[in-house]
Amino acid sequence: MRQDDIQLEPPLAIHADVTPAVEDRTYLGFVGAALLIALTGGFVIATALPLIETGALPGVERTPRLIQAHGWAQVQGWAGLFVAGMSLRLIPRFAGRKPIPARLTLPILAALVFSAAVRTGAQPFIDGRAGEVALVAAGLAGGAGMAAVAAVLAVTLRAGRGRGETWKALAMFGAAWWAAWAVYTVVAALRASGNGLLTPLPLDETITWIVMLAAIGNFVWAVQSRSVPVFFGRKVPPLRRTLAPALALNGGVLLIAISQASWGDETRQRVLGIGLAMAGIGTAALAPVAGSLWGKATRLRPRARSASRFVIAANWWAVVAGVLLIYAGSRSAWSGQYEAFPARDAARHALGAGLITMLIPGMAQLIAPIFALGRAEGRPPGLLERLPFWLLLSAAILRVAAALSRGHGNNDLRLAAVSLAGVLAWLGLSLFAIMVLRALRAEPRMKALLADSYAAAKARQP
Repeated sequence: MRQDDIQLEPPLAIHADVTPAVEDRTYLGFVGAALLIALTGGFVIATALPLIETGALPGVERTPRLIQAHGWAQVQGWAGLFVAGMSLRLIPRFAGRKPIPARLTLPILAALVFSAAVRTGAQPFIDGRAGEVALVAAGLAGGAGMAAVAAVLAVTLRAGRGRGETWKALAMFGAAWWAAWAVYTVVAALRASGNGLLTPLPLDETITWIVMLAAIGNFVWAVQSRSVPVFFGRKVPPLRRTLAPALALNGGVLLIAISQASWGDETRQRVLGIGLAMAGIGTAALAPVAGSLWGKATRLRPRARSASRFVIAANWWAVVAGVLLIYAGSRSAWSGQYEAFPARDAARHALGAGLITMLIPGMAQLIAPIFALGRAEGRPPGLLERLPFWLLLSAAILRVAAALSRGHGNNDLRLAAVSLAGVLAWLGLSLFAIMVLRALRAEPRMKALLADSYAAAKARQP
């Protein structure tokens, strides 16, 4: 690459920082660990589970434990690690505070990685007392790591600027729910250790909604509200416009959490249903307010504009998930029974495979420092940058459609679609991992070219 291939503006060179602080690099550990767990655990299990169910692969007796391990790998490993790493890096910058030092972030990373990896591997494959000990150890480590994330972010937000801004309110909600997630992680491990290595299904479902909608969801909307409207040439949304959907989302998740109280089953399902419907309203409304459902990313350089497609598609998946939650929740709230399992399953995967998994590669390319230097290139994006979008979009469509088709048509065909969705998602994230590795490899050369270009630009100034 030549120096002329780089389109440079002085603010970009300043932002790129040719000598970043050491602690700024720890987010790469979170990104790498998240990708590793997703590619070796979460999406591998997602691909294998339907084949096990059809008898094409052995292990049907372990299916319930594999299902829960898959959920923990995706939610705690893939999404949780990535969101934790980027939040620990971005929130201090949003708040005008110093970067969080590596002496804090690295122990958090170690605890979260240990927890996610052990939970994913131990739950389905280690039996008896050894499995129980492994699950409890994973729960305690994960709880400690999540509590530390919540504490560090809460202190940062309390001391930083941004009072009355949308991103800060959402980030404060997110920090509170990370603290709740820490407690639930320990409780889930303890309950599983005394229940045949399975977290009771009502508790497991409750935790899934709390984490995806609130612990992860609030940070999704916080970061998007602070950056995405700017990419599309719009103003950052004021708090008065986002407060109602944010309260609906978090109020709904609070109802989901308290639905585990010792009530009768009918009351529990009504409370859970109301919570799901409220959270669905908040999720669907936040997509156009804090994110983006349309527009062209004219504020981005041509090299980065293809990444904005991930953002728009992810926000549409949030709308889909919101509508499905409103439907499923309303039915349970009305009847007092567990209703609309296909819609609930589809909503989970619209959030997981759609909103979260599509948003991560897109936002990473737009805001992660490792990609900042590559965004300065003048050449258009190549196949490597474009193909992950179509692979991940196809995976999300297949998985949500398969969930909605449950009970209709050929079940083996439905399971084949689920397995194919896992393969496509694995391929899409593998390409994204290659993009990360290529960016790391090119970073020294890109930094040198940027420094030379910036120096030449300054020298030309009168």
